[in-house]
Amino acid sequence: MTTNRPDDVRQHFDAELDTLRLDSVALGALVLENCRRLAEALIENDLELAALVVEADNEIDEFYVALERRTFLTMALQQPVARDLRLLVSLTRLLYEIERSGDLVVNGAKGLLRQEGYEMSPSLRSILGRLGHMAADVFSQGLDTLRDLDKDAGVRLDAADDAVDDLVSEFYTRLAAEQERSDMHLDPAVELSRVGRYLERIADHGVNVADHVTFIVTGSFPDHQSPAVAHEDER
Repeated sequence: MTTNRPDDVRQHFDAELDTLRLDSVALGALVLENCRRLAEALIENDLELAALVVEADNEIDEFYVALERRTFLTMALQQPVARDLRLLVSLTRLLYEIERSGDLVVNGAKGLLRQEGYEMSPSLRSILGRLGHMAADVFSQGLDTLRDLDKDAGVRLDAADDAVDDLVSEFYTRLAAEQERSDMHLDPAVELSRVGRYLERIADHGVNVADHVTFIVTGSFPDHQSPAVAHEDER
């Protein structure tokens, strides 16, 4: 009868942890692709692409549920400690950050479909396009930190997120001005304000991913903040 040597058990466990982490990055990549689709759909008023965004979320949800189950099962069976435990506990939170971003993308696509496209001035459409690309970029950088286990990325991403926040403010100002001049009806203006909020939160989730990576590697969150845990205004 053969028994597993401690080194073999450790190697197997390390490989399992790496697989869970990299599969989480793969889940994020699906969300990122959908986020970029949304940005294009908003710029082009492409309702077919918006419908594809909504449909693609089914795969994301299924992947998320499977990954979450695997993570909790690994935690229960292996009884990890120290950094291994930090990784597994953080993955449960990271998976939420990623899946929630996917939901926000779908919310934006559904709003576009409800309005059957948005009539916007070229300047407002330009700001919205930039906002969509910037939010996706911050989220993408968050995924990079998880892939590379970059403990220093959280502070850098926080600065990038500030630029997103500034652009959201510019978007709201321009949107309010157009609505006040009656260049836009109230319903699409309200829907667009929600889109701005969704994109802002997607960038925030990217920062939170980076913050959790810092915790995984160092045992502490970055000094600039602890990741937000309540997002009541997102839905």
